Amino acid sequence: MKINAGTRHLTLTLSLVFCLVWNAAAQDARFQQGQQAYSSADFEGAIQHFIAVSADTSAPLELREEALKYLGRVYIAKNALEEARNVVTQLLDLEPPLVELDPEVEPPPLMKIYYEVRKEYEGNYNVQQADPGIQTLAVMDFTNNSIDDHERFDPMRQGFASMMINTLGGATDLKVVERERLQWLLGELDLQRSDYVDQASAVRAGNLLGAHVVLFGAYTVHRKQIQLSARLVKVETGEILLAEQVLGDRDDFFEHVEKLSLEVARSINSSLEETTVGARTETRSLDAQISYSEGLGELDKGNYHAAYEKFQEALDYDPNFERARTKADSLQPMLAQAVIDG
Repeated sequence: MKINAGTRHLTLTLSLVFCLVWNAAAQDARFQQGQQAYSSADFEGAIQHFIAVSADTSAPLELREEALKYLGRVYIAKNALEEARNVVTQLLDLEPPLVELDPEVEPPPLMKIYYEVRKEYEGNYNVQQADPGIQTLAVMDFTNNSIDDHERFDPMRQGFASMMINTLGGATDLKVVERERLQWLLGELDLQRSDYVDQASAVRAGNLLGAHVVLFGAYTVHRKQIQLSARLVKVETGEILLAEQVLGDRDDFFEHVEKLSLEVARSINSSLEETTVGARTETRSLDAQISYSEGLGELDKGNYHAAYEKFQEALDYDPNFERARTKADSLQPMLAQAVIDG
């Protein structure tokens, strides 16, 4: 029987589609095998699977990207920093679309490498974003002006900044610089003295990051009350765009942060929903938030085991505190490395 050209073309097309679907399914299965190996600390096996998936140019781009992210975590667990750097370079070579690592998920050493390679890749410290037309906001750690319970509430310097970033991350037309990136830059430029960064240094850091505005916050605890304040400074001119404060019961700290975030968003013409996606990952437990904030402080010092214990402590106070759980999980590669090192 004679087969015409149209039938032959259709047959070839269907064969190609079948091959692509079959390959995608095979690579997805291999990716899952890599995840299983990673979870059981079989790092050599995980490396083989993730390299195979990431190197297959016919595999879906999203799958290759995820394989490389896992590969970076494996190399961090093995303390193979040069290999991790090569993985980050491969990730950036996949662009476009823009590849961003999430500091809530990724181990801190991998984020540090990402920021370094991104800076080398771009030739500057600017925060990349898919839409360059939107505003960029940097949030500094808060200042503790408390007299009552000063020591107990001191970790909230990091905690309030982290909460503001997470809440404002739900705003439209606004890119919020992750706290980890800002802390890395301050360390790179040696701009941080002890726990304090002056306004001039903070604005300089914001300018290097390509931020349009920088938020400075402070809080004062007095008996059962807490006052939160925010000052928003335009990087280009030094103009104060907002000076706002809220006062209320300290146990209602989250509602105060949310209210302050709404005012910040409005002042720069950005829209923030009353209940954001980020808010659902937070806690309303003050004890849990203080423990979480202590964990952030330990992370800043590179004390990963101590940070992990603090995040677990936060989960003891509030088992539904998703950010604490995610942060604890992100430290698994460093904890695995400690076990390997003996």
